[in-house]
Amino acid sequence: MINKKQFKFLAVFIVCAMAVIAGYIIFVQAQFVTEDFTAETNIAATWQTTVATTTGQVTLELRDCDVGAGVWFCNASTTCANYLEDGDYILLAQADLATTKQWKTANTACNRPECGADGSQNGDNLVADNTVNFATNGYTARNACKDIGGRLPTKDELNCIYTNKVTFGDSFAAGGYWSSTEYSATSAWKQNFTTGNQTNNNKTNSHYVRCVRGW
Repeated sequence: MINKKQFKFLAVFIVCAMAVIAGYIIFVQAQFVTEDFTAETNIAATWQTTVATTTGQVTLELRDCDVGAGVWFCNASTTCANYLEDGDYILLAQADLATTKQWKTANTACNRPECGADGSQNGDNLVADNTVNFATNGYTARNACKDIGGRLPTKDELNCIYTNKVTFGDSFAAGGYWSSTEYSATSAWKQNFTTGNQTNNNKTNSHYVRCVRGW
């Protein structure tokens, strides 16, 4: 039979043991949360979208590809690689812009800040940065893509879209689509979605536009 002294000792032992177990559980949970937050795959799944400057807090938002429901082909989000490094892949808009657009309102060179060099492709590309004012110097097609939160595809991205056009609903027009890639001071690359041919064309000509978005 347990006497009073033994009972007190046992009670203290049980309380201490419970405290140790509870502390261990809290530590393990905290470590799990920390590892979960810092895991590369989980960080890649989030975008830092806003900074609340009044409080000094950073707001993280889930990497939701369907911002503006029904705008992008979210279910084909890993079909085409990204060549402008604003993501690993590109999201493709579900529809063309309502009207054909000029690449530029003048047959003149594309320079910074609107264009940046990309040595892996022919010519410079219109940048992915949507803080740039593309309307100022008449980049009509690029500015229209910016208005829906996207950009023009590079010539290689555009070719991937053509190759996988059935995956993307096969809803493309029988004609040329602008890429973001400059060919020369006066022309840019386009792709014919009937033949698949990529050719250069005067920047002031109007062609179809299917916007993409970094993912």
